[in-house]
Amino acid sequence: MTEPGVGPNAPGNMRTLVLSNDLDETREIISTAYSPYRLSVLGDPKEFSAWYAEGSFPGVTVSGLQYGAETLVAPQPLDSYLLVCQLVRGRVKVVSPGREERVVGPGETYVLDPYRRFQVHWAPGARMTTVRLARETIEQAAADVLGVEGPLRARFTLSGTISPSAARSWAGISAAVHREVLGEGVARSSPLVATQLTQTTAAMLMETHQLVTDGVDAQRPGVVAHPAVRRAMAAAEERADQPLTLSDLAAAGRVSPRALQEAFRRHLGTTPLGYLREVRLGRAHEELLAARGRADVTVAEVAYRWGFGNLGRFAGEYRRKYGHAPSRTLRG
Repeated sequence: MTEPGVGPNAPGNMRTLVLSNDLDETREIISTAYSPYRLSVLGDPKEFSAWYAEGSFPGVTVSGLQYGAETLVAPQPLDSYLLVCQLVRGRVKVVSPGREERVVGPGETYVLDPYRRFQVHWAPGARMTTVRLARETIEQAAADVLGVEGPLRARFTLSGTISPSAARSWAGISAAVHREVLGEGVARSSPLVATQLTQTTAAMLMETHQLVTDGVDAQRPGVVAHPAVRRAMAAAEERADQPLTLSDLAAAGRVSPRALQEAFRRHLGTTPLGYLREVRLGRAHEELLAARGRADVTVAEVAYRWGFGNLGRFAGEYRRKYGHAPSRTLRG
């Protein structure tokens, strides 16, 4: 086995942790990376090989995994996190004992939630990438999408994306996560951008894959009085420099996330996170004004500090609101 480092197929900030022909060594290391699991070679043990690499920023881990022989993996439930798995090449058969079974091919995805037991039968040479999200992130995103209070046990079928358009949407957010995690994206240095990307990824998962929540129905949002909106607005203004979520604003407003969204739409014509973005845009404008004429301040660092990871989009929104480019404000 190689020492941890960049393996022959590991891009950017992905570190190779396993490059080995040793079954026991592979089992020990990957069990530590994921969860304790049984690893069996179904073909000739002499043909066994394994490669595992990963990269991360707070909230998301991206990994790559390949087995060179016909292999059976049977982990314990993941418990503290969820995996979205996508085949790069080859095929696997994933089985949730007593529930589901599916053969997955190149480009297709499946979700392993934190609660189920499962087995994955790898064809020789099959390779996949995974996106790992924390259980609490997923459970809060499930509650948000269904408009219920608090975290919600979020189970998924093995059926993959729910439609071709959902597959394209997931491919888009997955590509963004890979770029940010494995490249030198701003999310690696901006906690605000990292948090927003993680939340967007979790929300996109809810919309693109089949969520199973036994006994839970989406609640119709009620009419929320202006005080709830004002409380959420105050939280957005007082804590704009913090990685606030929709749930955080709803908690400040003392209502459910779904109800707060409806209240903002009705009373302000926007969303809670849309309002927060406008507040942050205003703070960036104030900072640029205060730094006018200073050579040691750049538009990019101000934008990133206030959670704007896409400089082109930031410039467009800034021009829409203030009538000129942010660089003009800074130059004076």
